[in-house]
Amino acid sequence: MEKHRMLVIDDDPIVSQVMQMLFETELELTCKITGEEGLKAVAEEKPEIVLLDIEMEGMDGYEACRRIRQLDLPLQPYVIFVSAHSDPVKRLAAYSVGGEDFVSKPLQPQELVRKVEQALGYRREIHELKSQARGAMSVAMSAMTDSSALGICLQYFRRLFQAGDSGQLMRTTLDALKEFGLDASVQFRDNGEVKTLSSESGNSQLESLLLQDLSAERQHIVCYDSRCAFNYGPVSLLINNMPVYDIERCGKLKDYLALMAEGAAERAGAMIQDSVAAGLGQTGTALAAIIESQRAGQADARALVGAMRARMVDMLGNQPLAASLLALVDETRDSLDGLQLRQMRELEALGRRLRDVALRE
Repeated sequence: MEKHRMLVIDDDPIVSQVMQMLFETELELTCKITGEEGLKAVAEEKPEIVLLDIEMEGMDGYEACRRIRQLDLPLQPYVIFVSAHSDPVKRLAAYSVGGEDFVSKPLQPQELVRKVEQALGYRREIHELKSQARGAMSVAMSAMTDSSALGICLQYFRRLFQAGDSGQLMRTTLDALKEFGLDASVQFRDNGEVKTLSSESGNSQLESLLLQDLSAERQHIVCYDSRCAFNYGPVSLLINNMPVYDIERCGKLKDYLALMAEGAAERAGAMIQDSVAAGLGQTGTALAAIIESQRAGQADARALVGAMRARMVDMLGNQPLAASLLALVDETRDSLDGLQLRQMRELEALGRRLRDVALRE
């Protein structure tokens, strides 16, 4: 186990000997005899505790402590001042330059050991509090990130179900993916017609072909390196810059993107059904018009045949050919009626089938 580090800055060799006797086996101990040497040792060795004499030649303890507090260190050391003078003014001066504790000379071993143990305990508490703070900050940032991502998804679904055609659906999807900072392509497929839109280049033929190939895969999500495809029904997404370096964010993004792709597929399916239903409705309307026209034509044909027969009766009277000619006219009329009746029945049957298909859709 790594030892805790303590630096002694004192020009009295007796103090250094006492420190080595008390702490050499428990701590990694360094001794310096001037403030300048001690300041350099703090910067290089980064001790956890500094035992600092006040009265030294050259730089005194107050100035040394002041400069220690100005150093850019990961964690400042716990400074315990040592002095033969323990009057309130010296103690106050020690605390004002950044000291945390004070020990009077001559040194009392038990008191000194207690002070060092107390300093180490304080350091452990600071370390634990910082760890907890980092953990809390990480959780808070993660929660904020999740909240932002959910907001993007909710806004996307609101806009998605207002999209009236495939172009709006693809643009809405790319806008949402851009909010995630993603470079993407979206593909919409409907009965052999394929439309692809990319965030960067507008429409990449290579990405279009790649998405068509990936849509044949049975897996909903297919990933390779930083690229990831999401395939749901008539819609596919291709993400070109998944943050694979951040495993947690990448995993959450996959969940959000799968949800978005599935929602886009549902909306696309509804659009396709609406398009089919609209087409069936138009066909049914046209068919109804055809049936009405057929009925009107049938009535006109019967009227024409009837007028022609009456005219023949007036013209032929009781001539020998009259009966056979009128029989031929009647036979033609009956054949025409039969043909028109069959056509009407076929048209009406087709109309019923179209209505059944429309109801199923």
